[in-house]
Amino acid sequence: MPNRDTPPRLVGAWLDFHREELCRKLDAVFAFDGNGMEIWCRSEDNRDCRKLQKITESLRNSHDVELYLTQLSKNNRENNNITWTAIPPSIAENRVLSSSMRSFVLVNPPRAIIVTDSEGNSEIRVLPGSSSAENAAYSTRIMQSRLVAWANSVLRNNRTMRQYALDIPELIRTAFEPAFGAVLCKRARDVCRKHVKDLAKSIRDLNKRLSRAFPKPSAKPVGNIAENIKNEPPKTSSAVVDRADRISEGVMVLSGRIYRFIYPTDHTVDLDELKRPGLLASLDALETETGDFERALAKLT
Repeated sequence: MPNRDTPPRLVGAWLDFHREELCRKLDAVFAFDGNGMEIWCRSEDNRDCRKLQKITESLRNSHDVELYLTQLSKNNRENNNITWTAIPPSIAENRVLSSSMRSFVLVNPPRAIIVTDSEGNSEIRVLPGSSSAENAAYSTRIMQSRLVAWANSVLRNNRTMRQYALDIPELIRTAFEPAFGAVLCKRARDVCRKHVKDLAKSIRDLNKRLSRAFPKPSAKPVGNIAENIKNEPPKTSSAVVDRADRISEGVMVLSGRIYRFIYPTDHTVDLDELKRPGLLASLDALETETGDFERALAKLT
């Protein structure tokens, strides 16, 4: 992040990078040094690279700015996604998830349909002239495609949540740095508020998607049980910075748990995982805490 001696135009370019949501689309590292900065960036989309180049173009006449871009190949992009031929067993063998996928499916393939009654029970009805084997294979492929879409959406949401959480502590520190001046500090607060709002949305989306893979709880957990997070609303600048750090740390822990839910390292549950609250309970608590933090930031002037 910029330091108190970083020239204002470089700070402004860094804030524009976040304001334009490029931080979510590009894997970038900024290094500030005296009158210049270096940016190392990996991208899947040339359009995002051009946006970053446009942000830095006007700075080159007065500052030493170096931009190093790496375009990810098609194979790199594909490796980030789950395909229907390689669905992790944690997804393919999750009966709760598969059942939730069937509960709303009404498929009309050429020679079969899946019919769902009012109680959520599904069955395949073979149309005249088709074999049960053909239609069973078609139904399996439809289910696989839905599982793949669900898993990839969870992974995308998880990456988005993680990225917003990584940026928030740096943005809030910039917002409280008087050396940057009132205008840049206000811009940093505005960008930070937007990041926190988007972080809260990412958490809600993850909660909604992941809830389909777990049995419904018999009772709602009581109290805030997210790791490393307190309930008291922050009232001072130092408390706000501390809360941003705590939420960011909580998201990092939760993000790792979500990834291991999709890609478990083995077929057993770690002892540390058994000592923690359930994944959905932690998401609920983090969603509440992020909402409280968002409202606290709205009160900052």
